[in-house]
Amino acid sequence: MSRTTLHIAERTLSLEETTGILYGEDGAPVPADVRRISAGEYSVIIQGRSYHIFLSLGAMQSTATVNNFIFPIERETLRDQLTQRLKKEARTENGSVTVRAPMPGLITKLLKQEGAVVQHGEGVLVIEAMKMENEIKAPKSGTIKRMFVAERRTAEKNDQLFTIE
Repeated sequence: MSRTTLHIAERTLSLEETTGILYGEDGAPVPADVRRISAGEYSVIIQGRSYHIFLSLGAMQSTATVNNFIFPIERETLRDQLTQRLKKEARTENGSVTVRAPMPGLITKLLKQEGAVVQHGEGVLVIEAMKMENEIKAPKSGTIKRMFVAERRTAEKNDQLFTIE
């Protein structure tokens, strides 16, 4: 399940990418008829109103042209949201911080061991998910007090990876 949150102008919508279902800010499904016209171009009918939408997704900036009005898009995946939440929790905690897996995957490399001193932003381990290697970094400076995983072992989403004090 992959959900992407789109912040377009003052509206926030979530798109369930596997099913194509749109969700409103309240989490309820938005009844919409979405038809792809061409790459990045869609015809959408929501509550009887028709919208012509053209998405321009760039590396630096993305926009949505809706009925000839251009809106900047802020795209945020579920993984981005979880990472931000974990970073926020790490910043507000003065004591120990336990880092959890942002996605399920295989632990391919431990870059640090228990007892190692790490700096904020320094890589601690590598988790492979969907054929991509993701380096999990220390959310704060400190000492790794506990490593909950080992190389060549799998981790599920939200499993504890390591604790820093």
